[in-house]
Amino acid sequence: MSAVEASLWAGVGTGLTIAIPFGPTSLYLIERTLSDGVRTGIATGLGVATVHVLYSMGAVVFGVALVADTGRAALLTLMSGLVLAYFSVRVWNMEFSGRRDRPSPHGLTRTYFVAVGFGFLNPLTPALCGAAVIAANSSLGTPGSLLIPGIFAGSVGWWITLSVTVSMFRKRLDARWLTLANRTAGLFLAAFALAMVFRSVNGLALAAM
Repeated sequence: MSAVEASLWAGVGTGLTIAIPFGPTSLYLIERTLSDGVRTGIATGLGVATVHVLYSMGAVVFGVALVADTGRAALLTLMSGLVLAYFSVRVWNMEFSGRRDRPSPHGLTRTYFVAVGFGFLNPLTPALCGAAVIAANSSLGTPGSLLIPGIFAGSVGWWITLSVTVSMFRKRLDARWLTLANRTAGLFLAAFALAMVFRSVNGLALAAM
């Protein structure tokens, strides 16, 4: 295997490592797919993968220390938790009058940019991207020329797989079951939000000492 091929496959593995861990982003993509279909889910995944690439590029150029350092981490976590709580309320209140197989009325472009913003809200993402990229570069010996494209391919591949899988189950569910699934996702998102708020309060208290 050539150095270029090695860097590509290392990037794919890194992208999967970043994307696969279950958390708020996965729940958000699942909810979008259940609500508006597979195309909306894929657009959401593209937005999240864009965030992964941007953080990973920062890790390649500046190193893990800069990318992992969010500055005022406790305050960022608090803001992220509050916004995530807002999303959890929206998800809980969503009702289904029927199955929609077309993109949401807001359009795929807006869906993509909302997903980019949502991806940046996860305070664990920069540290995860930084650590994964540093590990990949260490295994390669030198930064790979196709590492970043590989990361994008791995991340997008996972989100497409998840969207298609959720969409297959969605087609078998009626409006009542879709609403139940959405409210379950809303509860999990609320739990993540509360955990972020409590963690940020502890961090702010320690910083004030």
